[in-house]
Amino acid sequence: MKVTLTPQRLTLVIAVCITCMICLTRLSMAAGQVFNGLALLFGIILLYKQRDYLSFPEETKGYCIAYGIFVLSTLPAALFSGDLSKGMHEFLQMWFWRYAVFLIILFCIRRRDYLVNMLTVFTAVFGIDCLVTLVQVLFDLSDNGRGWGLGGSQLGIASLMCIMMPLAVVILFDSAFERRLKKVSAFTLLCICIGLLCNKSRGSWLSNMVLVPFSAWRYVVCNKKFLGIIIGLFIAFGAFFASQPQYTARFASITNITTDRSNGDRIVVWEACIEMYKDHPIAGIGLGQFSKTYKTYYRTADDTQGLNHAHNNFFHLLAETGTLGMAGLLYFTGYFVMTSFRRWKKDKNPYDLLILTTVLSYICIFGQVEYTMDLSSGVRIFWFILAIMMQLKALPRKDTFN
Repeated sequence: MKVTLTPQRLTLVIAVCITCMICLTRLSMAAGQVFNGLALLFGIILLYKQRDYLSFPEETKGYCIAYGIFVLSTLPAALFSGDLSKGMHEFLQMWFWRYAVFLIILFCIRRRDYLVNMLTVFTAVFGIDCLVTLVQVLFDLSDNGRGWGLGGSQLGIASLMCIMMPLAVVILFDSAFERRLKKVSAFTLLCICIGLLCNKSRGSWLSNMVLVPFSAWRYVVCNKKFLGIIIGLFIAFGAFFASQPQYTARFASITNITTDRSNGDRIVVWEACIEMYKDHPIAGIGLGQFSKTYKTYYRTADDTQGLNHAHNNFFHLLAETGTLGMAGLLYFTGYFVMTSFRRWKKDKNPYDLLILTTVLSYICIFGQVEYTMDLSSGVRIFWFILAIMMQLKALPRKDTFN
């Protein structure tokens, strides 16, 4: 029997491919790449079939233009890096290949039930990801007593907990979201609390200390039930935290830049970034050239770990892309933050709020202690969340919380 790839079937296939990609990307990079490629292939086919009816959500155009300006601002750093093949590989890999999921969702997925199901499945999988950190700690599978979940990086899951905890809180509290998604978000919220304790990332603690109250305050003020939930979570989390010397000591170490080399080495490499910028102020040392250039010319004996990147989005791109790239990054980040905040303040809808918290957490806050813009799986999940929120706003289910 001949199977015809109708637009409806293609949309379903694309939604399944994206869901598989986003759920597997931390567990298996290869599987994530395969499903990303399939989603892109079927997306191109769908766009060709519907070429006479192409449309794009109006509110997202400004976001895409801001990102495009940022990407173009880094192009000189790729072209004049001294290693054109590596520079262009980094340029295409970082700014286009990992960004593809964003455009595919915006152009191809226009059914709310598909979007909600995709987000529900990923949220559940991420909850399991966080629970795995507990197993890793209980069975002493880590050298430093910190869980890393399904992926290979402790900072990788930490960066995603910064995105997902405010997201789970808002979904749980706001009436705009479907019941099945709320149930899964409640499960994942508890799992993230476990993950925060088992992963022990100070950056994720600080990010969520800021963004969870920021995300929840409006709901809490208007509903005493929500206030009880938030207070209960903070009391339980805080009591356990305070009763364990290992956690209080780790939290206190945030400002220790002498004996804590995780902090001290970051300061050293940030100072080196400034020196790189002084030597290459216009287009930087070149996209993808940080590790080689730093270790060859700028590393000092004070860096005890030999870091491969700056552990900071802004310092890293300042060094690699210079004034041009930094101006683009600040414009891109500023546009996303200010536009989503302005729209959220005007409409009080949860979608703009979650666009705002996603960018603030991943790029701005946790991005101060990790180079999150080069975490392959994290960047894909970042763009996935943003695209889902933008499309859900364009396809409202019912009135949001007032």
